[in-house]
Amino acid sequence: MIFTPKILIKKGDAYRFGGEVSAVAHPCFAPSVFAELWQGFTFRTSVLKVDTTDRFVFSVGSAAEPTLDGYAYAINVEKNGFCVAAGNEKDLILGFMTLLDRIRAVDTEDGMALELDACEIKDAPDIQNRMIHYCVFPETELYEIQRFFRVCAALKFSHVVIEFWGMLKYDCLAELVWPCAFTKDQLRPIIGEARELGLEIIPMFNHWGHASAGRVRHGKHVVLDQNPSLQTYFTEDGWCWDISKTKVRALLREIRHELCELCGEGRYFHIGCDEAYNFEFSQENMDFLCDFINEISTEMIAQGRRAIAWGDMFLYRHPHYNPKNLYVCNAPAPEVEAYMLDRLSRDVIIADWQYDAPEFPVETSAVFVKAGFDTLICPWDRSESKLKSCTATAREQGLFGVMHTTWHTLSAGATLLPVVAVECFGNSGDYKKGNARTHAAAVFRKVYFVDGDYARAGWSKIQVSDVCT
Repeated sequence: MIFTPKILIKKGDAYRFGGEVSAVAHPCFAPSVFAELWQGFTFRTSVLKVDTTDRFVFSVGSAAEPTLDGYAYAINVEKNGFCVAAGNEKDLILGFMTLLDRIRAVDTEDGMALELDACEIKDAPDIQNRMIHYCVFPETELYEIQRFFRVCAALKFSHVVIEFWGMLKYDCLAELVWPCAFTKDQLRPIIGEARELGLEIIPMFNHWGHASAGRVRHGKHVVLDQNPSLQTYFTEDGWCWDISKTKVRALLREIRHELCELCGEGRYFHIGCDEAYNFEFSQENMDFLCDFINEISTEMIAQGRRAIAWGDMFLYRHPHYNPKNLYVCNAPAPEVEAYMLDRLSRDVIIADWQYDAPEFPVETSAVFVKAGFDTLICPWDRSESKLKSCTATAREQGLFGVMHTTWHTLSAGATLLPVVAVECFGNSGDYKKGNARTHAAAVFRKVYFVDGDYARAGWSKIQVSDVCT
């Protein structure tokens, strides 16, 4: 098991089941993906049938419905069945995922059976906004997107920020994507399934740096490698959008519209705005940048969304910071930091990405909080210590949330997904570090059955990277 609930009272018995299971459940469990997850977490030996009720429950057998007592969800497992209860759909789905996490296979005289320990559970996350940032590269296959969304739901994340690195075919400009890009029709059912699982899909498009839609170390540029005559949309080196141009702002607006339509209703839009390497911090430029972001923020607010922006361009590395935490701070002076944060709208949510800060607390987030911003702290999947310093900072300082990033390293960093998930629920003390890899593998295996397909098994298509020919 991955999750240890805040309240867990064991009763010393078990509910044993197998074959077809009939549940009475809220209509949110009607979509077929829940039956697929049930089959996966029961080792493909049980089939789920659902009769709907208007109550926020998922119930099998005759177990009594538990009381919430102020928690997000509650579970009661008895010898004759179980009942999951919550106050809304999303919390009920969290309880369902907790239940799946506790199913185990046992040997009996008649073969394998399934068991749930009889117990009472009450639980709620410590961190309400539990986000994952997911990149779709030309190397990404369609099934990997669907599988990742399912993994995120099973691990009880609340949001997935999806960034298409030249991999979504837009209507507004053909050169925004590589020829191998996915169509909206290919992505809609996958995004729809993710939303059925209780995830909010947050669209992202970088509105300043990273305009190449490619990692800087490889030199690819999705637009200019196809049509160099579009150079005037970008700064001289092509790395940043030239946001001073009316045509660029108009294009970015169209992109936002298309992404919002694809991802469905939601409360956020991630506009990026990080690592603008050649930005000159003159007052005129700073005013223009902040006004640009504020303008987008105002537009988003009118649409019921809030803009999320990376925080590195607004930060100065203060001398009193912990020298063991190598913060990324691109503002050249404390006065620059103060000036821009004062000018920026407080409707903007700051995503404070700090990937090399192994020691608690991560001090940069406090700068944004003190300035009045809702702040997401954003670790990367590079190490457990650097991840936990961020999640501990989010819990202890009451930040707006966590946005865990995976970038191009998911094949190595997938093992930390259960760690950050547990951290966001606040019960990491019960989670055994050595089990992260095996637990991650079990989740991937259960949420998406590969039916013996070697390349699709696990989270890496290969096991050996250097092959002699």
